[in-house]
Amino acid sequence: MELLDLVENQGGLLARLKSRLNYLLHKNSCFELVYVCARVNGKAVFKCWIEKNDDFEHSGILDAIPADATSIELDCLYEPHVRSINLANKNSLNSLRGKYGFVLDVKGKPHKFSALQMIAGNLSFPGAVEKAFLSRQMNIPDECCITLYKSDQYLFLSEHEKEYVPLYRGNRLFTLEQVNKAAIAESVKLMTLWLSNQINEQGRAEYKYWPSRGEFSDSNNAIRQWMATVCLARAARAFKSEQLMDLANKNLKYNLDSMFFAQDGLGYILLDGSAKLGAAALAALAILESPERKKYLSQEYALRNLIEHLSNPDGSFDTFYIPRDRTGNENFYSGEALLFMAQEYSISKNPALLQKIMCSFTYYRDWHRANRNPAFIPWHTQAYWLVWCVTRDEELAHFIFEMNDWLLSMQQWDSAEFLDMQGRFYDPERPFFGPPHASSTGVYLEGLIDAYQLAVALADNARAESYRLVLLRGIRSVIQLQFRNDVESFYVSNKANVMGGIRTNEYDNTIRIDNVQHCLMAFLKIHRIFSGESSLNHHQAEFRNTCVC
Repeated sequence: MELLDLVENQGGLLARLKSRLNYLLHKNSCFELVYVCARVNGKAVFKCWIEKNDDFEHSGILDAIPADATSIELDCLYEPHVRSINLANKNSLNSLRGKYGFVLDVKGKPHKFSALQMIAGNLSFPGAVEKAFLSRQMNIPDECCITLYKSDQYLFLSEHEKEYVPLYRGNRLFTLEQVNKAAIAESVKLMTLWLSNQINEQGRAEYKYWPSRGEFSDSNNAIRQWMATVCLARAARAFKSEQLMDLANKNLKYNLDSMFFAQDGLGYILLDGSAKLGAAALAALAILESPERKKYLSQEYALRNLIEHLSNPDGSFDTFYIPRDRTGNENFYSGEALLFMAQEYSISKNPALLQKIMCSFTYYRDWHRANRNPAFIPWHTQAYWLVWCVTRDEELAHFIFEMNDWLLSMQQWDSAEFLDMQGRFYDPERPFFGPPHASSTGVYLEGLIDAYQLAVALADNARAESYRLVLLRGIRSVIQLQFRNDVESFYVSNKANVMGGIRTNEYDNTIRIDNVQHCLMAFLKIHRIFSGESSLNHHQAEFRNTCVC
């Protein structure tokens, strides 16, 4: 039992802080530097560094901590080692952000950065080093040496009378054992809360928020906005909430009013001078799934005409309408177009539409085999699953398995550098597939839960078990990135703007609308599909037929 556990009624944060510092600096000789930061509702009001042999109790340095402090964090640094850093690479040492603090000597003056400072300020290593050089009015070199320190972190919150919270990269570690239906349900509620809070009175949704700055970004993205519109309506149906559906309807109307244009019978979504196949498809999907679909049939029809206009006899798609000669993003937009067509087919059962889908399926199956990319897989999986539910086509099933079996190699578990990275989809050996990102994990889970249902429906128990484990690990990763309470948001002043939001990754706290939207749509399906704790958390010799077609 540690010293802190033996101390009763310490009389507030400061007494508990001093007790913990005494234990750390007097009983444990490995710590060399300790960073102390006190906050009032997320705003830093006191900062100091204490060295190993400092007499902090008699110096009175901690007496300057305000009595109304609502939290105090400690960052204890140890085991220094020198490391060279390439400042030209803005991603240098990214995985160490929040796990290591460092000291940089600039003209004989040490500049100290704790691991928690970097998390709270969303600072990269190159960004922090540049900040130090600029503060001394010095030119920034291409490369320099820093002294890295491992970090042990503790958080004291005012509502906890006797406790401190051990932190892991400024957060609490969420374990695989904690993944259950209750945890998923709570995460779904929080994500839905965050998404609904982003919609203003006019129906406009905020796209990106920087918690460390307390600011919204001016940037925007049509495809991600339209997927959020789809997501909000699905959440409203899941919760059977008229209030949420009213918000979704308002958002749908705003997006159509602000982004939809039509010419010569072709409807398109225009933002920043660009009209993309994917944006048109997802806007059409949002209308198709809306309870107010009848209001917008002319827009849906025009968007469908554009998708037809951009399709080719061989089954391929042109990916841009404006500019017409632009190409690219085929891994994304082709699947988004097919997802709309598949959802429409699941309703209409139109043989002509099925013929078009299968023509595209044949083309893109060959195209993907020649150009494997994980981004392709979840969109095409979802589309082909919807069609398989009607046709039971064996070729569709085989390709869904082929794609998702390959995708499993992208997920990190034993290979993860740190425990909080386990379950995300990123392969450091194949960085050309993109950086780790919450939205990627979310969309992969959207496809994988459909692949899981297919495996169950075909009694492929071994594959179903493989997919189930990957889903659980992905869920763990998403919840690890969620702002769920005062612990992970200790440095945030406006908690309403972050609560329920999903950070971009373990060391970048930026919240983007698609981080939440993809993860929420995946979690909604996962929560609905798994019939109980047994099917979610434990292997069964016989899987229940939980597929929902």
